[in-house]
Amino acid sequence: MKLVFIINNKQDRLRKRLPELLYHFDNKYSGQVEFLYTQGTKHAIELAKKSAEMGCDYLIAVGGDGTLHEVVNGVMQSGVGDENYPIIGLLPWGSANDFARTAGLTPSVESLARSIDSHSIRRIDVGQILSSRVPEARYFINVAGIGLGPEVVLQMERSEPKLGPALHYFGSIVKGFLKYRKKRVICSAGSWRYEGRLLQLAVGNGRYLGHGICITPDALLDDGKFELAIFGDLSLWDYLRKLGKLKKGIKIDHPEVQYHSADSLRMESPDSCGIEADGEYVGLLPANIKVLPGALRFLFPA
Repeated sequence: MKLVFIINNKQDRLRKRLPELLYHFDNKYSGQVEFLYTQGTKHAIELAKKSAEMGCDYLIAVGGDGTLHEVVNGVMQSGVGDENYPIIGLLPWGSANDFARTAGLTPSVESLARSIDSHSIRRIDVGQILSSRVPEARYFINVAGIGLGPEVVLQMERSEPKLGPALHYFGSIVKGFLKYRKKRVICSAGSWRYEGRLLQLAVGNGRYLGHGICITPDALLDDGKFELAIFGDLSLWDYLRKLGKLKKGIKIDHPEVQYHSADSLRMESPDSCGIEADGEYVGLLPANIKVLPGALRFLFPA
């Protein structure tokens, strides 16, 4: 058995916890473990792709949603075929751990080891994004979005989280609102279609984004479909007032808010409208998104 850990090397607080991880797994799985460290943005994609192609049984992301997103993309972009993909795991030590909330993962090294020992694995879905403006397919494991979401992502990338991740995200929402101008969007999937001005649209494989905002509370990781939350022509004040309910997973009853299910959808805009996936900026619409049912094997708590 071979285990590979891909560790987000950017975060100072994560480095302080590394001795615990290294000691535990070096002792428990001596000679079977490799620790790889990222050197910058998208490096985890390269490391994951190479690890999958060289062969490993488990590939563990150590970090947050961004690290996991890159690891998933590296595996999905590898040429090994889905039956040969390594089993993916996550040690949620990042600044944002929204996927971990849906999956019920903890930051415990011992819990991760128990999951590996007991082979506690489930197949989960992955979202695929195809766009003529993006050179290759992009994949997401948690939530993708258009509208305000990409603008918030860009604001977060441009600023330092001096007050902690939650306040950093809230501040980025406010900055995003001040800069964002609602886009005209057409979104179609099967029997329904949305056309109009858009504040935010979330495509949920998982339930949470933005440090605990339960945007798509009905989403399941293994049901072969997405849950969509569409926030149309809402004001900043309306949205901020509803954050408390969203954090509790309460659906919003408002004429400008809709919820739908779909296994594929197309999104277009006559405006310059960005798309993000798992909190990472992808590019501009148009885009086709579809679910890949059971695409990955994933480690869950034993």
